[in-house]
Parts: sequence; structure tokens; C-alpha cells
Amino acid sequence: MSGPAPVPRRIAIADLVGILGEGWQVFRACRAISLAVGAAVTLAGLVLAVLAVTQGLAPMVPALAGGFLLLGPVAMAGLAGVALQHWRGRTPGMGSVLAELRAAPRGLWALVLFCILIDFIWLTDAGTLYSFLIGERRATLGHVLPTDAASARYHLFSTAMGFVLANVVFAVSAHAVPLLVRGERSLVRAVMASVRAVATSPLAHGAWAALLAATIFMSLLVPPLLCVALPVLAYAGTALDRHVFPDRLPS
Repeated sequence: MSGPAPVPRRIAIADLVGILGEGWQVFRACRAISLAVGAAVTLAGLVLAVLAVTQGLAPMVPALAGGFLLLGPVAMAGLAGVALQHWRGRTPGMGSVLAELRAAPRGLWALVLFCILIDFIWLTDAGTLYSFLIGERRATLGHVLPTDAASARYHLFSTAMGFVLANVVFAVSAHAVPLLVRGERSLVRAVMASVRAVATSPLAHGAWAALLAATIFMSLLVPPLLCVALPVLAYAGTALDRHVFPDRLPS
């Protein structure tokens, strides 16, 4: 697609209920591929968490979970393809989704690399902060949550850093990723449209971002929850984009 940047439509917090319902409907219709992707991401997260604990870095587990928020657009790129296939009346399969992604503009992969870079910066900063504020091995599950003053300070400062980076990634990618998957050819237009959409409906997008964060951190307590929550939220995020930019509906 060419031309000016898409103009966002204003949405309210109440609209998110119906949008989540749309995400759930896509999940139910595409359960097999959705659970496969959700399980793969959950398994990767569990492996990272176990490695952190066994290496004596248990307090960094929440930071790793926060990193999933920064990498969310990576998973969303693939799952948005599933949703688009479903809405076009097709049966999504791994082959058709990969074909959809191969047809996406190179700007999508530039945006994905940007999110990976931000995640790397975040984890590096969190590790540096860990060495300064804690600086010792903590290798039990009990140390995942703040249990003393040092770990409480670590979680406070690391959360503050992560909050800033997560907001940057969210504003840039929340709509840019689905727009690019839906056919927008310009990365600059997609990013400008995403930032403008967040600024146009800040309360609704703030509530959406808070829901994403709460779900990720709840998955620390109940990891299987992520198998379902991740695809549902990705589909709902794509539905959110269709509500905000209805003129960019897929053909």
C-alpha cells in the first residue's frame, strides 16, 4: 500500500472487551496452530527461567519475563498471519502463514530486529544492575520475588528501566506490526501510524498494554496460561488494529 500514513480511529476502553472476544474466536477456530506456537514460546520461557535459577540469577527471572513484552512483536508477526488467514475464510496452516510472512515487506523484519535489539539492551542493563545491587548467587525459586532490601531495590530499578523500554516498543510496534503484515509497504508510515494511534486513544492503549503486562507476569505463577493467553492476545491485538485502521482491512 502506498500513500499517506493511515489515520487512526479513536477507541474506548470498553471496546477492548469485544476485541478480546474476537481474539478468543480466532483461537477457538485455529486451536492447533495457536497452541503449538503458544507452547513453543512457553517452553522457551521456562528453559530461560530454569537456566537463570540454576546459574544463581533467580532474581532476574521477572526481568526475563519482562523481556517477553519486548519480544511480543516477534510472536505477533506470525500469529497475525494466522488471524488474517482465518478472517479471509481460509484454514491457516504453517505453510500458508510462512508464505504470508515471506510476502511481508522488509520493514517488518527491520522492526522485529529493533525489538530484539531493545530486548538485548534491557537484559544487559538488568544484568549490570544485578551485579551492582545484589552481586551474589541466588539459586532458589524463593529468590525470584524480592525477599530482602537488596532484591527489592533491584526489582524497583529494573522495573523502572523496563517500563520505559516497554512503552517505546509498544508505541512503535503495537500497530506497525499488524499493519505491515496486512499490506502496508512502508515501515516509516506504519510506525508513524502506530505512534499516532496510541496518542489518539491513550487510555484504551494504556489499558491494553497493562493487560499484556499482567498476563505475562501471571504466567510466572501459572506457565501453561501462556500457551492460551499468548495467541489470544496476539489475535486480539490484530483485531484491535483492524478497529483502529478499518480502511486497511485485508483483502
